[in-house]
Amino acid sequence: MRILHLANHCRLGHGNVHAAVDLACIQADRGDSVAYASEDGEFRELLLSTGVAHIPLKQRSKQPLELANALAKLVALIRDSRIDIVHAHMMAGAVLGYLATRVTRASLVTTVHNSFDGHSTIMRLGDRIAAVSEAERITLMARGFSAQKLVTIVNAPLGGARSRWFAGEPDIAIARPSITTVCGLHARKGVDTIIAAFRLVAGDYPATLNIVGDGPDRALLEQAARETGFGDRILFHGSLRDPQKVLQSSDIFVLASHAEPLGLVNLEARHAGCAIIATAVGGVPEALDGGKAGILVPPGDPEAFARELRGLLGDPENLARMKARAREGVERFFVDRLYADYRDLYASLKPEGASMTARQAT
Repeated sequence: MRILHLANHCRLGHGNVHAAVDLACIQADRGDSVAYASEDGEFRELLLSTGVAHIPLKQRSKQPLELANALAKLVALIRDSRIDIVHAHMMAGAVLGYLATRVTRASLVTTVHNSFDGHSTIMRLGDRIAAVSEAERITLMARGFSAQKLVTIVNAPLGGARSRWFAGEPDIAIARPSITTVCGLHARKGVDTIIAAFRLVAGDYPATLNIVGDGPDRALLEQAARETGFGDRILFHGSLRDPQKVLQSSDIFVLASHAEPLGLVNLEARHAGCAIIATAVGGVPEALDGGKAGILVPPGDPEAFARELRGLLGDPENLARMKARAREGVERFFVDRLYADYRDLYASLKPEGASMTARQAT
């Protein structure tokens, strides 16, 4: 099958891009003809190395002429390359992809990675729409998305091309016992809740809190960390090429999001063998097997986080048990399953025989 992925960019540190890149790479590896159209980014090298063509295409602009040129380029690309499926991962791509597929033979698939964004209703333009968790599918239907178009395809970030690409990255040593969060530093992620919870337990346990990520609230959060009185044990690592290196050295992973369609990092923390405490929002309970693979707490509740941190830091057997439970059943979150799910979704849009790979056709 000939597949074209659309995204605004291919930069590190964006979960929707990570999912799109992993999917594109395994599709190319399995013999599909795959292109990824976006602005530049660090993953361009990885895409090219796995046989995915990278097509420079600016999809966001306030200039009508630039958008018209982008649409014309996209239509020509779809026709010249005989694209079967245009797969949009962001809203700008969904709009351009919809217009382009109306005048070509291609079908449009959209994946709703960020339903908390009010503009995500644009993703309804897809001929098929993938929700990244069952909770998200229900939410999207309540917002007016067509039940006939929607399908749940849970994201699967493990074992893909990104993992192999980062394999040579140096290990990161951190003091233990260690508590880690990996997320953007903005209000939706609730990092202030984690800092407040750490303040409640830090006097009783010699743990460190590692905050991996960056964002507009970093200065405010650094100030909050200093005001705990334990600022020397709260480390801001900034954005890392491979956060998995920190997770592999961590004992406990925490995620305090107020909204989260799934949370790829929950799955990565499970694979790393961390005990997990996360908020029971969106698709997070699904990522943690309903609480079997991690502890679920209410959002915005530092006391609840602190209580569960005490239950892990103060009980080595419980900590070991929760680490083991995190790793149970992670096989279904490997990218091979993601490939199979999208292959079936694509096939549902094309007449029999259209799934022929480019290699078979030449």
